[in-house]
Amino acid sequence: MTPLVDLHRHLEGSIRPATALEFADRLGAATRREALVAAGHEGGLLPYLAKIETASALARTLDDWHRITAEAIADAHDDGLAAVELRFAPEFIAGVAGVDADDVIDAVSDAAATAGLPVDVDLIGIIVRDQGPDSALVQARRLLRHADVLAGADLAGDEAGYPVTLFAPAFRMVRDAGIPVTIHAGEAAGPRSVWDALSLGPKRIGHGVRGAEDPRLLEHLAASGVTLEVAVTSNVQTGAARSRESHQLAALVKAGVRVALCTDNPSVSDTRLSREYEVAASLVDEASLDLIRRHAAEARFGAAR
Repeated sequence: MTPLVDLHRHLEGSIRPATALEFADRLGAATRREALVAAGHEGGLLPYLAKIETASALARTLDDWHRITAEAIADAHDDGLAAVELRFAPEFIAGVAGVDADDVIDAVSDAAATAGLPVDVDLIGIIVRDQGPDSALVQARRLLRHADVLAGADLAGDEAGYPVTLFAPAFRMVRDAGIPVTIHAGEAAGPRSVWDALSLGPKRIGHGVRGAEDPRLLEHLAASGVTLEVAVTSNVQTGAARSRESHQLAALVKAGVRVALCTDNPSVSDTRLSREYEVAASLVDEASLDLIRRHAAEARFGAAR
């Protein structure tokens, strides 16, 4: 059987609740688990992201982020993963921790390099869309300075508030440097967002499930070979899917779109990749699940380095 691979796992969304609560105690902050873990429906992407922001704000040192990375890798290993691509936003982490963003990349990459576990770990640097296109150029240049430890680049944040077209110059720079690109789209906004994301030349799309609302887009995705990084539990929690039972996974698979099952934010969504496959088993057949596993393995940025 094809090994388990998670292509879309946010480091900031992988902070163990127990670790976050330990950090909160250190700070004297009154934080409850409910503030860190999503309910069945959060009422949109932004309330969901607020859970990530709450946990991340409790990690105030580079050592904290080194530990968070090591624990995230250990959790991936414990779930039986052969490979995981951890994505993280240096600019965001630097802002909440009060440290330098270049130092964040160094701390995270050191933790990944010294994990010492039999799981392949690659890193994807995130450009935060909420800070606008000018900041995106600065963030892109920073990622290029650390291209030796990064397998890819991503655009994430408030999808509906900051359309992907604003970030074409930053991602042209990244793509011209030979760094593979994935873009968050079709999660908090509809098919137009996915079409616009495709104009940036990504090899993968983060989520993309609302692309199922446009039959022509489904045909295009199937023909293009772009892989969608789909996280069923997260999609329901953010409202990208109305319910688990009506999730778009089956429609994407039926249309011939390449899909990889992912966790997105395992701590916030209270899930594991093995559990996502269990959930997906109620939506597609075993042959489709095998194909999804193969697509995930084939779409790794790290495998192409």
